[in-house]
Amino acid sequence: MEIVPNDVFDAVRRGYADLEAASVDEITAYFDRIDASEALGHSNHIKGILFEQEYVEALETAGIGASLFEATNHPGTDVLVFGGAEAVSEIQLKATDSVSYVTAAMQEDPEIAFAVTTEVAAQMSSQVVIDTGIENAALESAVADTLFQEAVSPFGIFSLARLFFGIPF
Repeated sequence: MEIVPNDVFDAVRRGYADLEAASVDEITAYFDRIDASEALGHSNHIKGILFEQEYVEALETAGIGASLFEATNHPGTDVLVFGGAEAVSEIQLKATDSVSYVTAAMQEDPEIAFAVTTEVAAQMSSQVVIDTGIENAALESAVADTLFQEAVSPFGIFSLARLFFGIPF
């Protein structure tokens, strides 16, 4: 599944009430004004929303009913999965390549199902997680290439955050 710029713009519209009805040019202008020191936080927020949207789309393409909660900050879980007309499962998604970040979240909520990026799923074979088939690197690239070209170094905004601050994304 390819992540296209319109998917990123849809994630922005979902995650920023001020930009819900904004055009592509208005969204681009908004993020052009973002201070470079704030770009990482915005990128991470958008990446998480984009991941949710892409996963629901992948489930629906596979014939599995799924939906997002109305609020992007729904407590505990991110996606509802349906069996017929009834919700049968709630899943929390983690858009990261950090196994320790996911493991810590799983310890906090052991009753919740976790769906993770392909990079994390490959490293967590001994633990039960759902491999979404979506790469963290693809999410990062889509967000950075679409919105933060000016704020991104040749090393990438997410790579620098991990390198210098140990921030798990």
